[in-house]
Order: sequence, then structure tokens, then C-alpha cells
Amino acid sequence: MVPNKKFIINILVSIFIALLIYGFIKLISPFIISIFFSIIFSIIYYPFYRKLTEKKIKETIASFITVILMVFTIILPFSVFFWLLFKEAKSIYPQLISYIDSNSFVFKLNLPQFIPLSSVDIKEIILANLDEIRKAITKSGIEIIRNIFLFFVNFFVMLVSVFFILKDGKKIILWLIDIIPFENRYIERILTQFALTTNAIIKGVILTAFVQGVVAIIGLYIINISSPILFGALVMMAALIPFVGTSTVTIPIAIYYYLKGDIYSGTFMLIWGIFVVGLVDNIVRPIFIGKNARIPIALVFLGIIGGIRTYGPPGIFIGPIFVSIIITILDIYKEDIKRKQI
Repeated sequence: MVPNKKFIINILVSIFIALLIYGFIKLISPFIISIFFSIIFSIIYYPFYRKLTEKKIKETIASFITVILMVFTIILPFSVFFWLLFKEAKSIYPQLISYIDSNSFVFKLNLPQFIPLSSVDIKEIILANLDEIRKAITKSGIEIIRNIFLFFVNFFVMLVSVFFILKDGKKIILWLIDIIPFENRYIERILTQFALTTNAIIKGVILTAFVQGVVAIIGLYIINISSPILFGALVMMAALIPFVGTSTVTIPIAIYYYLKGDIYSGTFMLIWGIFVVGLVDNIVRPIFIGKNARIPIALVFLGIIGGIRTYGPPGIFIGPIFVSIIITILDIYKEDIKRKQI
């Protein structure tokens, strides 16, 4: 009877613990993205926090100073950039519609008779897609305005989480190592890989793309193109594509100016795009992540595209981190199998 009673008690305790965990996950689920980004920012700014603590500054004050630095170096600049981007996108839309309406984009096709297609109206396709983009942007803007209070709540949760992760990060890591049922060296390796991947993505990919976009915007201002911020944002997105990257935006702009008859602007943009925008990443990436860091470009690219498709904008970070951690776990499993065979 005793073993059965003990078994039933264990089952009840397990169910109770599972319900508590479920309740806790349900409780924090509205703030999962905020907490995730707080972990990302904590990893990025931890070296600065550590330098402050090494100078005998109290952990609470050091954490507060680091959060303030994060706000002024990342959040404010990106907020201003996206505000300018939204402003330019809003103004360029009617101009683009007017230009497309005033021109014909119908192409005659000489196809076999069994293919029922004699012409393609590019104008209709472009207008339909632009209308869908406009609706999506308008819907997103309305949702942001409607949920502005929730946005600030999530923002506050992120800042507070960064503060406590920096301040109590070591205790949290030790607690995780104690409760996770794996060997300590495996957990430490996974956590280390998480930190390395995060640094590689933020510093080696996102910041590098941002710098390339800013450099492109400078060139676009020089040739006096309309909506330089918008085209700069396209350069930033193109910079995430391996091998071709920024040239998918800068070269078409140069060709446009050549066709327009502005040879000087076209030549300048071609040279600026290839030799300045296209090569600046070779200078800034080692500065951001160090010479010994290795970024698997194909892995990062697939992770970013898959992450965005699955999780939306946060997938830029979630995708590559998930892929990297899975590969680390598989490597650990492979090493464990080899060790057991010896």
C-alpha cells in the first residue's frame, strides 16, 4: 500500500507543478517578445555593464546606467529612423501611383497558341500589389495606435527585465544550470552558443546592415534622390542577403539615372554602391564582433528568412538563434555518442 500511496502522491505533485508552470507561462505570455528582446539587449550590453562593475560601481547603479545607454544608443536612433521612414513612405505613395497611372506598362507576348496569354499589364500588377502594401501598412499603423498603451507597457517590461537580467544574470544562469537535467558543461555550452550567436547576429549582421544603409543614404542625399531614407531602408534589408546584398538596390538606382540621362549621378551611385556601400561591411564587421568571431552567412540568412516568415519581425533574431542552438545540441549528442562508443 505504501508504494502505491507514494506513487499517487508523486503523480499529484507532478500535476500540481505542471499546472503551476502552465499558469506561469500563461501569465508571462503577453510579454514573451519583450522578455526575449531584453535577453538579447542584456547580452549585447553586458560587456559595458561588466566594465562598470570592475570599476567598483554598485551593481544596481551599473545596471541602471547600462539601461540608459541602451535607450540612447539603440532605441532612440531606431525610433527616429523608423519615423522618418514612415514619413517618406507615406509621401512617396501618391507620387508613385501618379507616375504609374500616367505611363503604359503593357507588354505584348508571342507565346504558343495553347497558352491563353497575349499580353501582360504590368501596371495592373504593380497597382494591385501597392494597394495591398498600403492596406497592410495602414492596418499596422491603426493597430499600433490602438494598442499604444500596450506598446508602452511592453517597452517598460523590456527595460525592467534588462535591468534585472544585468543585475542578477549570474544568479539566473546558476539557477538554470541547477534545475535543467543535463550535464553542466552541456548547458554552459548551449548558453555560450546562444550568447555568441546573438552577438554575431546583432553586431555582425544587423548593425553592419544598418551602417551600410546609413552610408547608402549619404550617397543618395548627394545625388539628390527623392526619399533617400526609404531607399536606404531597402539597402539595409538587401544587406541581409548573402553574396549579392546591397548591389540589388544600388545598381538599379545607378541604371535609372543612366536611363534618365544623368551620367554623373549614375556613375557616382555605381562607384559609391560597389566600392563604398558594398565593401564597408569588411571594415565595420570585424570592429563590431572581433576578428575571431565566425558568422555562418548561409545559416544566418536561412534563419532570418525562416524566422521572419514564422515569427514576424522578431524572427530576425529568433530564427538564427534557434538554428544555432539546435546545431549545438546535435553536436553535443554526436560527441556523447562517440564518447560512449570508446
